[in-house]
Amino acid sequence: MSGASEQLFTRDSGTRPQAYDNVLLFEELGPIRVEVTDERVKEYAFSVDDYRSWHFTDSPFGGPIAHATLLSNDLLNVYTAVFDRHDGVAMHVEEELAFHAPVPVGETVTLRGHYVDKHLRRGLGLVIMESEARDSSGKLLVSHRGGEVTSITPGAVAGRSTAEEPTDRIVFDALDVTPITKPDEGILPGSPIQERTKKLSQAMMAVFSFIGENELNFHNDLQLARSKDLPTTIAQGLQTTGFMSEICTDFFGVDWFTSGRIKAKYINPAYQGSSITISGKVAGQERAEDGGLNTRLELWAKDQDGRVISVAWASATTRNE
Repeated sequence: MSGASEQLFTRDSGTRPQAYDNVLLFEELGPIRVEVTDERVKEYAFSVDDYRSWHFTDSPFGGPIAHATLLSNDLLNVYTAVFDRHDGVAMHVEEELAFHAPVPVGETVTLRGHYVDKHLRRGLGLVIMESEARDSSGKLLVSHRGGEVTSITPGAVAGRSTAEEPTDRIVFDALDVTPITKPDEGILPGSPIQERTKKLSQAMMAVFSFIGENELNFHNDLQLARSKDLPTTIAQGLQTTGFMSEICTDFFGVDWFTSGRIKAKYINPAYQGSSITISGKVAGQERAEDGGLNTRLELWAKDQDGRVISVAWASATTRNE
């Protein structure tokens, strides 16, 4: 509406108790404005141990750009425009992210979302939310679709199968060949990509999970985690997705920021102090309608004991110009 001032919200605006019954489908969540500052990028880089120069100096897009997944936690938590961020507990079980354009450092982005589905799964209340981030001109940057189990005790759910059963199961092995480093045409399906191991410190988990905004949760506060029947703090599933995104950036390069897609399922909790190894392989390649080459990856994260923490399906379309 011409001349109308849009009401803005923050992550402290919400007052409604978090509960499955309180979720209203297609209620607008937001808008919330986020400043993508240099400080914010540095905090995120620490939380996922990813200090690629593109995020601090020049990038192939010109100036510095944010990590592809930097806004993922903000998109997941856009519901706090309506719901009390300090009330209730939810467990994130599945995530989809699509990257449409890079996010320049210094940009002001606007987040909006809404719940699109809610239903019971294995006796637990699952809510599905979609949200998106746009730049100051309205251009779409990142879109999100995620599923959370609400109103639960995390210790009773952690490690329990609550994500939707995947139609394309991942086999956790790859061909015994030299790892592939870029998406050239003609890659043999099953070929491995470069793996990477991350040491998941409590400090990384705390920064990722809003300790800088004075939010206490079972990711950053030991006493609170134990009150929820957890043995210690656990990392957000999105943190391992951030690890996977770094590998995808290595593999796809600039195309990850303009056509990247990742769909993740969170299987078991990752505890503070864990060593998380991200492995993957090429699942296949197809020509896109515009002539680009779409390459699909299968990724998995395991801890030092061999437990599967998360799995993901990722893809991007590369174009020779």
